[in-house]
Amino acid sequence: MIALKIIKNSKKFEYQAQVEVKILAHLWDHDPEDKNNIIRMKDVYKFRNHLCVTFELLSLNLYDFLKAGDFKGLSLNLIRRLAIQIIYALNYIK
Repeated sequence: MIALKIIKNSKKFEYQAQVEVKILAHLWDHDPEDKNNIIRMKDVYKFRNHLCVTFELLSLNLYDFLKAGDFKGLSLNLIRRLAIQIIYALNYIK
């Protein structure tokens, strides 16, 4: 199972996607032990002239997570855990 991102065949979008792919590849190369909460890119290819990027499949997205909890929000403890993960990732990419 993977997550797939399809970038529309447009010079503007394709250039930005190529920058994103380079950054993700660089981050992955420098974090082999996966300690910094950076999504893992699996593959990059073209399909019908659109750029496709595959990623590891993570758990629920934020919308589905909130929907599962009847949109009652997140607990302070969960927000704290998510914030810590985001801070680690931001510190790493700094």
